[in-house]
Amino acid sequence: MEIRQLEYFLAVVEHNGVNRAAAHLHVAQATISQGIKQLERELKLELFHRTGRNVVLNSAGRLLVEPARKILNEILSTKDVMRGALELSVGSITIGTMPEMSSEAVAAWSGSFTKQYPDIRIDMTEYANVAELCDEVLNGHCEIGFTTFPIPVENLQKIQYGVQRMMLVMPPGTPLPETQPVALSGLQSLPLAASNLAHRENDIVAAALSEHAINAQIRAYVPTRHAQLAFVLNGSANAFLPIRLAVLAKKLGAVVVETTPTIRTSYGIVHRSGSLNPAAESFILQSKVALNQWVELIKMHQDAGKSLFDAALLADEALHGVI
Repeated sequence: MEIRQLEYFLAVVEHNGVNRAAAHLHVAQATISQGIKQLERELKLELFHRTGRNVVLNSAGRLLVEPARKILNEILSTKDVMRGALELSVGSITIGTMPEMSSEAVAAWSGSFTKQYPDIRIDMTEYANVAELCDEVLNGHCEIGFTTFPIPVENLQKIQYGVQRMMLVMPPGTPLPETQPVALSGLQSLPLAASNLAHRENDIVAAALSEHAINAQIRAYVPTRHAQLAFVLNGSANAFLPIRLAVLAKKLGAVVVETTPTIRTSYGIVHRSGSLNPAAESFILQSKVALNQWVELIKMHQDAGKSLFDAALLADEALHGVI
């Protein structure tokens, strides 16, 4: 599917016919007709009822209108951001994160930006909690902040990115459960390593376990994700970790299982009201593209019958060129 095919399709819809669409776009009528026919062949659907020289949207065509507009609007926005970003050759972007929204994930989404703008420095700081992060964004110390939601202030712009899902990561050699996902209600006397900074995440995990009458034993409070993982790898405790870090844990020998229900929290970006500088706009756009690629790969493998975690493993391998 090509962008110009969607442009031709919307032009016919918005100008009520091929002739007017061709005049508006300054192309031949045959070019419009051929572009739409190619689009229909690729979609394996007819988009218009054709009666003589007239074309009228059918039900399939009506379904395509809003997605096509959204795609073209996003492309225009991308072009605007890129034109602005071309003006920048040096500088920096200040980014805030929090323990629940790990810096490792943000770094994973920044690859295409850093390759395109190698002279723009990323200054990343992790704050103790969501309130402190929001304060730093409000007072201008951070241009953008990656955070879980909800946030405790109203006067910041929010961009929803997705849902962070937690996996149960267990020491190497732990016998795999016979069936997965594992019910939280079946996890008895579970020794955990928890981050002593990730208060919101700890509360979410504790609430999910408590709802199923599970009294978790906190064997260690540690300051970082990697310290949690170290406790798991040396056999001292288990941990609930975000799916990206769980993939790394699996590669290092840990046993990873999914739970039901899945422990999850929504996340995204916050920034001050008003326009961001072009570099920050570009970073937001490209990080979202990288995240969407990850999410779409996972969905593709899940649609093929893989579990959530197995799909994440395959997505990680694809993004790192292993398969």
